[in-house]
Amino acid sequence: MNFADYVEDFTRFYQQAVQPLGYRQHFALAHSMGGAILAQFLARQSQAFVAAALCAPMFGIYLPMPDWMAHRILNWAEKRPNVRDYYAVGTGQWRPLPYMVNVLTHSRERYRRAVRYYADYPELQVGGPTYHWVRESIQAGQQAIAEAAEIATPILLLQAGEERVVDNRSHQAFCQALSDAGHPCEGGKPRVIQGARHEILFERDAMRAEALNAILRFYAQHAFSGADAADNSIRG
Repeated sequence: MNFADYVEDFTRFYQQAVQPLGYRQHFALAHSMGGAILAQFLARQSQAFVAAALCAPMFGIYLPMPDWMAHRILNWAEKRPNVRDYYAVGTGQWRPLPYMVNVLTHSRERYRRAVRYYADYPELQVGGPTYHWVRESIQAGQQAIAEAAEIATPILLLQAGEERVVDNRSHQAFCQALSDAGHPCEGGKPRVIQGARHEILFERDAMRAEALNAILRFYAQHAFSGADAADNSIRG
C-alpha cells in the first residue's frame, strides 16, 4: 500500500465522474484520511474546487507514545514483512466495542447505529491499521503540510475539541503553512468544535449542527465567486 495510490484514485474519480457532469462549481468535503487525500490532490489541482472543507483531517496521528519512539518502532517493523503487514500494537480485528470506550463520538444512538450496520454487513468491517499503514499515513500527513503552500483553494478546517484519533497540532501546522503562503484557511486557524470527538459529523445534534452550519456558510461565501459572481449580478 502506498498513500499516493489513494490520491491517484481520487484524481481519476474527479476526472471520470465529476468533471463530465459539467457543473459550473464544485465544492469538496473530506473527513479524516479523506482530508489528507484531498489536500494532496488540491496541491496539484487547486482550481478543481471552489472551496473545500476539511473535517478532522489526518495530517498527523494521535500516538500513545513519544513521536521518536513511534518512528523507531515503525521503521523497525517496515523492514520485517511479517510485522509490517500486521495490526499495529493496541489494535486488531474489528469488534463491536461498547459505547463507553469509544473515542469517536458522544452520540450514543449514532454510535450504536454504526455498530449495528457493520454487524449486519460484515464485508464493510475494517479492523485496526497495520504498522505499514500507520507509517504511510504519518508520511502522507507530513507531505500534505509540506505541500500546503501550493494550495490556492479556500479551506475551512474543522477540528474536534476532544480529538483522540488525529494529532490536532498538525492542523495548526497546516493552517500556518497556508498563512505563510498568503492564503490562510478560513479564520486564519482551525475552527474548533468544542467538546466534539473525531467523528464531528457523527456527533450529538448541537455539535453536528454547528459544524454543518459552518460548512454551509463557508460554501455560501464562495458560491458564484469571480467570473460567476459577475455573471450572476448581470442576470440579476
